[in-house]
Amino acid sequence: MDELFGRDEERGRLTAALDEARRGMSGVLVLRGGPGSGKSTLLDHLQAGAAADFEIVRFDAVESEAELGFAALHQLLRPHLSQLPKLPDPQRAALGQVFGFEERTSPPDRFLVALASLGLLDARADDRPLLCLVDDAHWLDEESAAVLAFVARRLHADAITMVFAARNHPDRVDHLAGLPELAVTGLDTDAAGRLLESAVPGALDPGVRDRVVTSTGGNPLALVEAARELSADQLSGEASLPEPMPLGSALERVYLREALALPPQTRTLLLTSAADPTSDPNVLWRAGPELGFDAGAAAAAEERSLLSIRETVRFRHPLIRSAVYYGAPLAQRTRVHAVLAEVAADLGEVDLRAWHLAAAATDPDDVVAAELDRAAVRTRDRGDWTGSSSLLARSAALTPDPHARARRLLAAAEASAVAGSPGRAQALLDEAAAYRDDRRYNGLVQRVQARIHRLTGAPAAATYALLAAARELGPVDIRLARDILVEALVQAQISGSLAPPGATRRSVAETVRSLPLPAGMRATTGDVVLEADTAVHLEGLAGAGPRLRQAVAAVRQEESTAPELFQLLAAACSHATVLGDDVTLHELAWRLHAEAGRQGAAIPMALALSHTALSELIAGRLDESERLFDQRTALEEARGSQLYLGALLIAAWRGRFEEARALAEAVREHADRTGQGYQLVFLDYARCVVELSQSRYEEAYLSLAGQIGELCQAKFALADMVEAATRSGRQDEALGLLELLTRLAERTPVPGLLGDLARARALTTADPSSAEKLYVQAIRHHEDVRGPLRRARSHQLYGEWLRRERRTRDARHELRTAHELFDAMGAQGFAARTAQELSAAGDSLPAGAHAPSGGGELTPQEARVARLAAGGATNGEIAAQLFLSVHTVDYHLRKVFRKLDVHSRRELAARRDRLTSA
Repeated sequence: MDELFGRDEERGRLTAALDEARRGMSGVLVLRGGPGSGKSTLLDHLQAGAAADFEIVRFDAVESEAELGFAALHQLLRPHLSQLPKLPDPQRAALGQVFGFEERTSPPDRFLVALASLGLLDARADDRPLLCLVDDAHWLDEESAAVLAFVARRLHADAITMVFAARNHPDRVDHLAGLPELAVTGLDTDAAGRLLESAVPGALDPGVRDRVVTSTGGNPLALVEAARELSADQLSGEASLPEPMPLGSALERVYLREALALPPQTRTLLLTSAADPTSDPNVLWRAGPELGFDAGAAAAAEERSLLSIRETVRFRHPLIRSAVYYGAPLAQRTRVHAVLAEVAADLGEVDLRAWHLAAAATDPDDVVAAELDRAAVRTRDRGDWTGSSSLLARSAALTPDPHARARRLLAAAEASAVAGSPGRAQALLDEAAAYRDDRRYNGLVQRVQARIHRLTGAPAAATYALLAAARELGPVDIRLARDILVEALVQAQISGSLAPPGATRRSVAETVRSLPLPAGMRATTGDVVLEADTAVHLEGLAGAGPRLRQAVAAVRQEESTAPELFQLLAAACSHATVLGDDVTLHELAWRLHAEAGRQGAAIPMALALSHTALSELIAGRLDESERLFDQRTALEEARGSQLYLGALLIAAWRGRFEEARALAEAVREHADRTGQGYQLVFLDYARCVVELSQSRYEEAYLSLAGQIGELCQAKFALADMVEAATRSGRQDEALGLLELLTRLAERTPVPGLLGDLARARALTTADPSSAEKLYVQAIRHHEDVRGPLRRARSHQLYGEWLRRERRTRDARHELRTAHELFDAMGAQGFAARTAQELSAAGDSLPAGAHAPSGGGELTPQEARVARLAAGGATNGEIAAQLFLSVHTVDYHLRKVFRKLDVHSRRELAARRDRLTSA
C-alpha cells in the first residue's frame, strides 16, 4: 500500500533537506500537523528508503517520558558516544555528566551540553551523512528539546539532516519555533479517496468513500483506521455507517477495543510496554515471568500491528499506548509498576525504581516520598531539572503532612523554573503558594516567582518579587534576605533606566537600609557590595566612594568556590565603571570570564563577554573588543535571541555611520521590548561617538547629556562630553562636567581618569600656556593607560589646538601621531576627522589612507569567522567561541578566502580592514 498519496510537496521538501546533507550542508525541517495527519508516515518514508545512504537515528517521544530529562538525548546520542574524545574537555565533561560517566559537585550547564551535542553529531557525520528523526517532538522533555533546537539552529555546513514531527502544544514552550516549517494537513479529496481505497481489502462503495473522506477531513490516520474499523458490509454500502465516525478520542476507544480482544497475556504485555518509559525489550522480558507473559505473547499484538519489538519496543501510534495504559484498571497499572520497580532495582536503576514505586503508590507514603526526594537530588546533579521537578511533584502528592507537601511542591516549582518551563513552574508554584503558613516559606515562594519572571524576560517583575521576598524573610532569616537582595541588585542593573518605580536600584537600596545586618553577625562579601551600592544611591558618589572601593577589594579576595561569585563579580564590574576605574574593570571582567569558562556557565559567560568587550573597547583594542562582542552575539543567537549592542558600538568606532544608525534603532527596540534598559546608556554613547568623530559637537553633546551623571556607567565618556559641550558653546555645561570629572579623578586616580581630567581642563581653559601644559600632561598620563584610544584622542585634540594657535608644524606632528594610532586600531571615523585637520594644517595622507573600512562582501557570520581566523584562532577555537561546528567554520572560511581572494590566514590578517559584513 502506498501510504504517501497526495504528499508530493512534503516529499519534495524532505528530499531537498536530504540533498543538502549529501552536499555537505545541513537540512532542518519541522513537520507541523494535528494527530494522524501523516507526520509519522513521512518519517517512516525517510527511514525506509529515501535516506538509504544516511546513518539514521530516531527517537519517538511519548507523553510519559516528557518528565524524564535528557531522555531523547540519551536515545539519539548513545550510538555516537565513541566520538566523545574528539570534544573539548569542558564539553566532554558536561555530556559525561548527563550520561552518568562523570560526577561533579554542580549540575552541567545546559548550554555546554548543547554545544557538546553539536560537536558529537558533527564528528559522527564525518563518515557518512546523518539523519536525525524526532517524532512527536511536542512531547520531548524540556532539556532534550532545548538542546536539539540549539543543534538545529547552529547547523550549517554539516552533513546532517534533522526532521522533527510535532503538533502545536500551547501549554509547553515551543523550542522549535523559528526553525523551517512545513504544515502537514489533511489530504485533498482525490488523494484521501485513493488512500481509503488502498486500505480497504474488499469492495468500497463510492458514496461510502465520499462520506468517510468528508467525515475524516482527509486525515490519513482516521482514514486507515476507518478502513480497519468498518465492516465489509458497511464499506460496500450494504449496512449503515456508524454515527459519528470514530475520530479523535473515539480512535482511542477503537484501539482499546482492539487491545481488549487480545489474549490476557498479550494485554498484560501491552500494558507493561506502555508503562515502561525505557522502551527496552530486556526490561519487558525481565518483568514477564512475574506478570505472567513471555515472548510468545507478543505475536498477537504484532500480527495486528499494535506494536513491534526489535531493538526497542515501539507502538504503531502514540494513541495506542495511551489507550492501553489509561484503559487498564488502576489495580493492574499499579501491579505492573510495582514489578517494573523490582526490575529497575535489579538493573541498578535506582531513580527509575523510585519513579515506578511512585506510580505504584495509591495512598500517601512517606517512605516512597523520601526515596523520590533522594532520586530528585541525583537527577538534578546530572542536569535533569525536569526529571527532578517531576519526582519532587510526585513526592509531594504522596506526602501526608501538608507543610512537608508544600515545601516539596515549592522545590518542584523551583526545579521546573531552572529547567526552563515557566508554565509548569507557575502551576506548581500556585499550588505551593496556597499553603501560606510562615514568613520564611512565603518569602521563598516570592523568590521562585522572581525566577519565573526572569525566565519569561521580565526583569522588573523579577526585581519586584525579589524585594518582596527579602522583606518577607527579613524578620525571620536576615542572612537569606540579604543574599536575595544581591540577586535583586543584579536584576535592577539589567532594567537600568527602564525600571519602573519600586524596581529601581534605589528601591533595592532602600530595602537594604530597611534590613540592616544585626550586630554581631559577620558581614559577607555580598553585604559589603550591598552597602556600597546602597550608599551610592542614597548618599551619592561622594560619600559612597570609599565603600565602593572596599566592595571591589572584597570581591577581589572572594574564593572561586563562593556560591554567589558570578553575581558579586558582575556587581563589582558595575561599581568599577561607576568609579571610572578602567584598570579594575579589566581585572574583574576577565576574572568573571575565566570563572564562567572554567565552570561552563552560559549566563555568567554572557555577562563576562559584555564586561570584557566594554573594557577592551574603551582601551581602543577594537579587534579584541569586536571578537568578544561577536562571541556575545553568537551566544544570544544560539539561545534563539538577538543582541545588537556590541555591533552598534563597534560600528560607531569603526566609522561605519549608516550601519550604526540602523543598529541604534534595533538596540532601542530590543531594549524596550525586553526591559533591558542598561543598553540605552551605551546606545547614547555610540551616538555620541558617531557625532563626535564627524565634528558634530551639538549633536554629540545632546546624544549623551541625559545619561551623564554621578551614577552613570559611561564615565569614560566624560572628557568627550566636555569637548562636545565646549565646542558647541555650552561653557556652563562644560564646567559642570569638568567638576564631576575632577571629583571622580580625585577618588579614583588611575592614569586614564587623570589624563582625561588634564585634557578636559585644557579644553576649558582660556590661557594658552596652561592649555599646552595640560595637553602634554594628558598625553603623559595616557601613555600609562592600557590600549591606545585615550592617548590617540589626547594627541588629536592637542594637534587641533596647535593648529588653531597657528603652530602648524607642531600640529602636524601631533595629528600624524593621532592618525597612526586611530588607523592602527581601526577607528576610521576619528582617523578621517584627524586627516581633515591634517589637510587644514597643510599636510596630507596617501589617497585612501583614511577611508572607512569597507568590503560589505561578507555575511555577518563570515565576518565573525574571518576576524577570529585573522587573529590566529584555529578552526576548533573559532567553533567553540561562536558556538558552531568545525565543519561550518571551515565552510565559512573557504567562502571568505574566495570572496576576498586570499590564500592564507596571514593574507587574511593583512586584509583585516575588509572583514566587515554587508
